[in-house]
Amino acid sequence: MKRRTIAALLALSLCLSAPIAAHAESGFADVPDYAWYAAELAELVEAGGISGYADGTFVPDGEVTVEEYIKILVGCTFEQEAIDEFEGETWSEKYILTAQSVGLLNGFDVGAEHLQCALTRSEAAWLLVDFARYGGEEPTVPEGIEKALRDYTSLPENCREAVGKACGAGLMTGYEDRMFRGDGSLTRCEAAVTVVRLLDTERRVELTIPDYDYSSPVPESAAVDDSFFADAMFIGNSLCAGFGLYSGLTQGTFAGVTSMTVYSIWQSSYAANLQTQSYGKIYIMLGINEIGNGAAAVAESYGAVVEKLRQMQPDADIYVQALLPVCEEKLTAAQKSYHITNYYVSELNAALQEMCAEQEVYFVNLHEAFADASGALPSSLTWDGVHLNAAPYRDWLAYLKTHTV
Repeated sequence: MKRRTIAALLALSLCLSAPIAAHAESGFADVPDYAWYAAELAELVEAGGISGYADGTFVPDGEVTVEEYIKILVGCTFEQEAIDEFEGETWSEKYILTAQSVGLLNGFDVGAEHLQCALTRSEAAWLLVDFARYGGEEPTVPEGIEKALRDYTSLPENCREAVGKACGAGLMTGYEDRMFRGDGSLTRCEAAVTVVRLLDTERRVELTIPDYDYSSPVPESAAVDDSFFADAMFIGNSLCAGFGLYSGLTQGTFAGVTSMTVYSIWQSSYAANLQTQSYGKIYIMLGINEIGNGAAAVAESYGAVVEKLRQMQPDADIYVQALLPVCEEKLTAAQKSYHITNYYVSELNAALQEMCAEQEVYFVNLHEAFADASGALPSSLTWDGVHLNAAPYRDWLAYLKTHTV
C-alpha cells in the first residue's frame, strides 16, 4: 500500500476553522520560527493540511482529540474517494469506518465518549504504529528502550510495546529528561510533527540508547541549575542532613537522619514518602555508620536497598554518593576501632562502585571533591573528622551540579 504524500493532504485540518493568513514569518503569531516543530508545521501548512484559528494563532500546546487525530491519519493513508464511500452519524465516523474496513483500529477504543477525549501520547503511539504497519513497516521495540525512556517499564501494558515501537521507528520521542509521559495529552504541535514523520521517513528522529558505563563514576558535565533537583529526594545519614541544611539548595526533598544506615533506612519516617510520592532522582548517602561491618557485607546490603528503591520508584535515576574522606587526626580511638579510617573508606567506596555497576545505577565520586593529596579530609573542612563545616556543603552541591547524567 502506497501512502499519500503531504501534498495530497489539501483537505485535512487539525481544526475545523478555515485557513488563516500568516501573521508571523513562521505562519502563526504564536509559533516562533525557532520552535522545534516549526519546520514540520510549516510544511503541512504550505500543503494546506493544517490551519489555525481566526485570530492568527495555532495554539501549539493545545490538545488534540482522539477523533481529530484518527481523521488526520486516515486522510494520510486513503484517497478521499475511498473515505467518501462511507457514511456515518458523526463527522468522524466515516474516517473510522474507512480504517476498520482494512483492519485498522482493531482493539482501539472508538466509543463515542472516548473519541471526544484528549488523545494521550501513549494512544498516539498505538495509532502511529498501527498505521505504520498498514503502510508496510514492521516497527520493533529496540533493545535497551528502558534506558532511553526512564518511565518505559511503568507505562500501561496495553500501550507500552506500542510506545517502544513508535520511538524505535522515530515516529515519537521522549522529552529531554528521558521521560515519555504517556498519560499526557498529545499537543497540536506534537500531532503535526508525528504526521510528517509518518509520511516521510527522512524526517524521523533516531532513538538514542544511552551507552552508559556504570562501572565508572559519573563524569563531569555541564552545570545544571537548582531546578534539576526539584524532583530529587536526598536520603541518608547525618551528612545528608547537613547537606540539606547548609548546601543552599532550595529544591528537592531532604530525608537526612542522624545515624541512618543501610540496615535502618526503612525505619525512617521519611521512607513513607517513597510509598506516596514519585521522584525523578534519588541521591543516597550511606555507609560511614556501618563501615565496621566490612565492605563486602555493607555493599551487599546497600545493593538490596537500591533494588527496593528501584521497585518503589521505577522512574527515578538513582545516584549513590561515595563516602567522604575523613580527617583521622580529629577522630577518636573508638571511631578508628570501628574502621572509620581513610583506608576503609576507600575500600568501601570501591565496593560501592562495583555494586553500582551490577545494579546499573550511578556512582557519584563525591570523595574526590574533598580529598587532599593524601586522600584525607583537610582539617579545615571538618569539626569532628567526619562531618563538614557549613561552608563545604556548598562545594558538595557544586560537585553534584557538574556531575549529572
